[in-house]
Amino acid sequence: MPKFESNRDLVQAIFDGLREILKMTLLIRELILNEEFEGLPELLFRREEKINDVGELLKEFENSKGKILNFDRVKGEIIELSEQILKIDSENADNIKEKMKQISEELIELIERKKLLRYLR
Repeated sequence: MPKFESNRDLVQAIFDGLREILKMTLLIRELILNEEFEGLPELLFRREEKINDVGELLKEFENSKGKILNFDRVKGEIIELSEQILKIDSENADNIKEKMKQISEELIELIERKKLLRYLR
């Protein structure tokens, strides 16, 4: 993990990381809604790596509690941005669940048609 010249740099790195996670999460939503699943695994992997990186920064942030001005305000902003990400993530999970249900129903319908065609032969 990189060392920071100041606590301000640490806080900036945290917010930059959270914004990057938010962008990736929004892109994931777009891919899911457009049923473009091809690039999804790679994007999910990169997002998970970024989450881990930000997690390490947050540990360092917590250890700097007495050294950061307006610590509670900054922490509140971090929590707020994290909650936005989690909300979108939850929507993404719901969208994936809905797409999987739709695909499952289509597969069941195809299987039933195939059975009917075999019966008619």
